[in-house]
Order: sequence, then C-alpha cells, then structure tokens
Amino acid sequence: MTPLAVERASDGRRPVVLLHGFLGGARNLASLAHGLAERDPDLGIVALDLTGHGASPPLPRGADSTTLAGDVLATVRALGLVTPLALVGHSLGGRVALRAALIEPAVARSVTLLDIAPGPLPAGGEVSRVLHALLQAPERVATRGEARATLVAAGLAPRVAEWLVLNLEPVTGGYRWRVDRRALAALHERIVAEDLWPAVERPRAYGVRCIRGGASPSVTAADVRRLEAARCAVVTIDGAGHLLHAERPQAVLEAVAAGLS
Repeated sequence: MTPLAVERASDGRRPVVLLHGFLGGARNLASLAHGLAERDPDLGIVALDLTGHGASPPLPRGADSTTLAGDVLATVRALGLVTPLALVGHSLGGRVALRAALIEPAVARSVTLLDIAPGPLPAGGEVSRVLHALLQAPERVATRGEARATLVAAGLAPRVAEWLVLNLEPVTGGYRWRVDRRALAALHERIVAEDLWPAVERPRAYGVRCIRGGASPSVTAADVRRLEAARCAVVTIDGAGHLLHAERPQAVLEAVAAGLS
C-alpha cells in the first residue's frame, strides 16, 4: 500500500477525508475543505491525491478501485487519523470511498457521494470523451492556454478544459502532463464495470448520503429510488452538473456539512 499526498485544511478531532474525482486532485476540493473547516472547527479536514493523480505515486499495473482504496486506508493509518471517520468523495473518489468501506467497514462513520452512483457506469459518455481528447493532446505545450485551446477544439467545455490543465507541470520551455494519461485510461476501463451497490445495500453501521447535480446524468432517477430504498438520503442541487462543487460551492458545502453534523 502506498501513502498518498495530503493537503490538510484543519486539525479538529473529528476527521473528514475528501477524495477527488477522476483526473482531478486534492486542490479541486480546496474550497469545500476550507469551507467545512471554517464552518466547524471540530472537524479535521484532510484531502488526498488519489494514486496516479496529483503529487501521489503513479498507478501500478492493473490498478483498480481496490488498489486506490487500499492506498487511502494506508494513508489514514499513516496519518494516525481517529476512526471511524467520514469519507466524502466526488465521482471516482466516491467509488473509492465505497470500496474502502467494503474493505474495512469499521473505518467509516459515513460515506458521502458527490454526483456518483454505486453501480457499473455506462460505456462511453462524458469521461470517455474527456479521455479521448486528453490522449490526443500533445505531450508538451508552450503554455497552459495552448493546452486549454487544444482541448476545447476537441469538443470539451471550457470549464472541463480548465480543470484538466491543472494536470500540467512546468518544464524547460513550457509544460507537460504530470499524470500518466494512458495508465489513467486503463484504470477507467477497469473501474467502469465495478458494482459497488453492496457497500450501500448490505447491513452496515456507517451512513451513506448522496449529493447529486440536478443537471447531471451521473445519478439517475432509478439510482435515487434504489439509494433511498437502502436508507441513503439523496440531495439534489438544482441546476448543477457533474462538477457540482465548483458550480454551486455554497449549496454543496451546506449539503455536505448537514450530513457530517
């Protein structure tokens, strides 16, 4: 198991671990982290870069959600965080949180899913489009703006392109991708078929809560019915898409905080 890169927003006695989405990083959840810390000083907010993302170690061959969840659990232990603790995950991070709860149920006090459902993901869709554009982008660019323009020209929304270029790092003469794009594409192929409903529907001591974007297709009406049948509260942020924490930060902060109280 591999300890991950950590960004700590507060040192309260009740740990909350934030897990970002696919192709993201802990910095994507910085506003949420600081908002939670300011709202409740009793919370100890920690955001992690998942394996293969940000400043964390690269993905090993054959990595799947069990690999990523194992590294999250190893990092929780290495940091000495008091368990059970709260796990909050956006997209991929939510699925990793569910896998961690399956591996070590006693670690979780609660799991909050940000715009992700536990079931297998449909083939194609937005993530596949993003990956295709990312894999076609040049390995090196002169400026972030050049990379952003290339991604938009490939059909991605400006907000998505802006989020992706956070994965660039400076090198002599310009920028290069900090992440292994092909390893991440292979990871995505493996995790889309994973069924994590058992983490929600089996007998469990931890709570599960889902916060979905009203304009996002990620959590369907059928998912909502199944989640609610499994005693999982579902909150809809009207008008928000998949990047709901960036689009409606205050509404998401309030919804997350309500589930931690």
